[in-house]
Amino acid sequence: MKKIRKKTDKLVDELIDLRSSRKSIDDFCSSHQINFYENCRLMHSFVSNDEKNKDLLIIAYRQYYVFLVSCWETFFRDVFVYIHTKNENLTNRLLKKMKPAADTFDECDIALSELLSKSFNFQNVKDLEEAFDDLWGGSFLQNICTTDIGTCGISGQVSGEFVVNNFFDDWHEVVNKTFSIRHKVVHDANYRPEVDIQFIQKAEAIFLLIPQVATHFIAQKFSFKRIAFSKNGQYLPYIFTVSEILSDDWVVID
Repeated sequence: MKKIRKKTDKLVDELIDLRSSRKSIDDFCSSHQINFYENCRLMHSFVSNDEKNKDLLIIAYRQYYVFLVSCWETFFRDVFVYIHTKNENLTNRLLKKMKPAADTFDECDIALSELLSKSFNFQNVKDLEEAFDDLWGGSFLQNICTTDIGTCGISGQVSGEFVVNNFFDDWHEVVNKTFSIRHKVVHDANYRPEVDIQFIQKAEAIFLLIPQVATHFIAQKFSFKRIAFSKNGQYLPYIFTVSEILSDDWVVID
């Protein structure tokens, strides 16, 4: 199990910056979709058959991996802070597994949930599983991707079921490969991944869907606001597809 990061001035400043940029911790779901929309739209603006855009497409393709993982990391970090702000029992269970530093509980402007979030790398599947282990008793992502969320809205219609694994049974491999490519792009400017439009389309779909499904299950446990679809007076959880995220006919409202 991870050790809690030693509290330093630099760490405190980083956490304060993260808190400032995220605005309300309760809005992590809509924040993820807005972040996704802005960057997804930019990437798709380069997708063209016009040869003059080919060089720009290659550059955008590399950076798209950085964006996808950044949105993923931000979402799961914010979710972690949220649930450990709302549920003291989960925090206490996590603390029993960790080795708090002597100054962990000192008075400062940083919440314990925020400090704990720095103990995990949310760009790493193993760390992610460890961070959310107590929510499902293990295999967090496996549960998210193989459990049916039930009746929901998707593509403007009502669906009787929705399971990520039914659409992408290789989601685990895609997530890990995306993490790997992102790492190489960030740390090796010489690295040029082969442009594989089919793979990046699958990756963007998975990196959009999994956080939304995670939101659904976490909302059931913590009873917070989530995006709903109204059909014949019935409110259902709604799952946005990439094509819907790219459209300009939606806004976030309370």
